[in-house]
Amino acid sequence: MPLFSNRGRELPEAILPIQEAKEAKIAMQQRIADSLSTKDNKLKNSDVLLYPTGMSDISHIHDIISLYTTATKRTVAIFGFLYVDTFKVLSKIHGYECKLYDATQSDLETLEEDLASGLQLWALFTEFPGNPLLGSVDLERIERIYDEYDFLFVVDDTVGTSVNVDVISHCDVVCTGLTKMFSGRCNVMGGSVALKPNGGARWDIKKRLKDRYTNTNFPLDTIVMEKNSADFEERVIKASQNAQHIADILRKHSSVGQVYYPKGSPTQQLHEKYKRPGKGYGYLLSIRFKAPAAAIAFHDALDVAKGPSLGTNFTLGCAYTLFAYYDELEWAEEYGVVKHLVRISVGIENERFLDEVIKTALDAAERATLQVVIPNDVSSCVTLSLAYVRLIRDDPNDKHKFLAGSSLDISTRLELSIYVFPRGLNRSGGVTGYNPVAHNWKSIFGSTTTSYLTEY
Repeated sequence: MPLFSNRGRELPEAILPIQEAKEAKIAMQQRIADSLSTKDNKLKNSDVLLYPTGMSDISHIHDIISLYTTATKRTVAIFGFLYVDTFKVLSKIHGYECKLYDATQSDLETLEEDLASGLQLWALFTEFPGNPLLGSVDLERIERIYDEYDFLFVVDDTVGTSVNVDVISHCDVVCTGLTKMFSGRCNVMGGSVALKPNGGARWDIKKRLKDRYTNTNFPLDTIVMEKNSADFEERVIKASQNAQHIADILRKHSSVGQVYYPKGSPTQQLHEKYKRPGKGYGYLLSIRFKAPAAAIAFHDALDVAKGPSLGTNFTLGCAYTLFAYYDELEWAEEYGVVKHLVRISVGIENERFLDEVIKTALDAAERATLQVVIPNDVSSCVTLSLAYVRLIRDDPNDKHKFLAGSSLDISTRLELSIYVFPRGLNRSGGVTGYNPVAHNWKSIFGSTTTSYLTEY
């Protein structure tokens, strides 16, 4: 058989719908411009540039601003804990020194102090709100700072969306990952850079970006993205309503330590300043559980698609920190991104379905918190045994699940599995065939345990 089986054959010419793609590109640019526009900032479709991916946005902004950088001005400020790839593209690929700040008011003061002390910035990147902790920054204050110290202010609104928040009024450039909620279907990639009509004048960024711009989007991708995004606003509204509903449920549960969501967060007041009237708080939330075992159980029982993306029409969950920072767990935790953080990108499913999914996962988290350790004193041993009796009384088949989710060493698990009611319970809730001697309670719990169990 020849190495190239098609050698010598005439292959059909690939005909791409170029004209349709051009029309789709213009329609998409206008859709983004309209969504970003405000009363005082009316964007045209020519103010929006489209790229093959969201990270391509960041790289092309770098290409322009790097024309102005000098040996003493190659520092980028990263304000807030941003999406992992933004930091990596700027620091690892383009070689910039990235100075990280948390997103608090005190960090803004630190930024001003650093600038006053001679720090030379060429740009400040932030997200609104942040990912994965969903904190909101004071855009107006940063706007005043960059006006004074002459650096470019770039905001990523992928999580917040132009439907819910207005960020273009306070920065030079808005980057958006179109792969996410703008598309929603998880079947095409893209990104956009939107330029404030009167922003970045001192950098001449608009002219330089447009002069160097080449449309490298594959025609079929452009067509698919335009069709996917036709109902962008409606989907954002629905997903935001669902996410707020889920956040309310999670905050009431005993196993949950903290829910990261703009509404109800310490920075909600800041978020309200930039939220569009009547719109929602976004589709993304993260959960910090009181115990790692609860986080693991919740994640594993959460019956939705699992993956590291976000903004899909279907609900998507992931163990975010393990996905994004597996080799940098301690570093991430310094910024509040704990190892067992669970992130949920909420979709547009009906509320009843989501209620059932979340309830099932929370039930699993609650069971996982029943972690036990065999103590030395008799009274504590009795408490342990009674708790176990109550558990298997409610669900006789749950014994091994309980043991598997506990913190007991393997030998103790084996002893409990053998000695704790191996025949189960009778219909009235009593112990079937209970015999303290045969079950050798004394060897496990001590000599006085039998009377306590008999009374129970």
